[in-house]
Amino acid sequence: AEFEVKVNTQDETLNIEDQCSKVKCNENEACILNKDGEAECACITECEDPKDKRLMICTKGNHTYTSDCEFYRMQCWCRKNDEQCTRKEAVTDAVDYFGQCQDLGVCTEFELEVFPKRMKEWLGEILDALFVRKDLDPKYETLVNEARKMKLSNTEKWWRNAVLWEFCELDRTHDNSVNNEELARFIRSLKVLEHCIQPFLDHCDTDNDNKISSDEWGTCLGLDKNDMTFLTTFCSH
Repeated sequence: AEFEVKVNTQDETLNIEDQCSKVKCNENEACILNKDGEAECACITECEDPKDKRLMICTKGNHTYTSDCEFYRMQCWCRKNDEQCTRKEAVTDAVDYFGQCQDLGVCTEFELEVFPKRMKEWLGEILDALFVRKDLDPKYETLVNEARKMKLSNTEKWWRNAVLWEFCELDRTHDNSVNNEELARFIRSLKVLEHCIQPFLDHCDTDNDNKISSDEWGTCLGLDKNDMTFLTTFCSH
């Protein structure tokens, strides 16, 4: 969502830009000049109405919003004690997953046990589909071609390259581990379809440091030491 400030002259526009360059606002806020001409953060005024219901979000407080923008705006209103705040608890709430709130059920021991196999094969199909649609970074072309050959020859670990690829994509800071922030969108996009995703990732974090190292990722998804060496070198490119 964008916050638009209407001004009458170019000088006023430049003044706003200059003043606001010194202010850092939250993602649910935008910088404006108050009546004293000082820069301050204000809540977003408008949110686009999403065309796709999958862009709805469900919060950890089990409340559905039409978009993340609507949720962040409500958080802002409530934090500033604005009269438009209708859910005080929004201040401490957080996005849980994409989609309308629903009963996701409990991940059973059996479901958790078979989840890694399903996830590996799913990642394999996703990697190939992205390549076909030309939505994949060209540097991964080698991984796709090799994975296709492995699948055609009925190689047991044909999904290996997809598991490597996903870790590389998640590790935005290139520190050979994936933290909660890097995992957040991945979890939110999958949780409504795969209610075992969070328990599975919690299980992978064997040292409970709130991040998953490449070794933990590999161990969880059935990669061996040679695979992990390849992952470390490939992800650094």
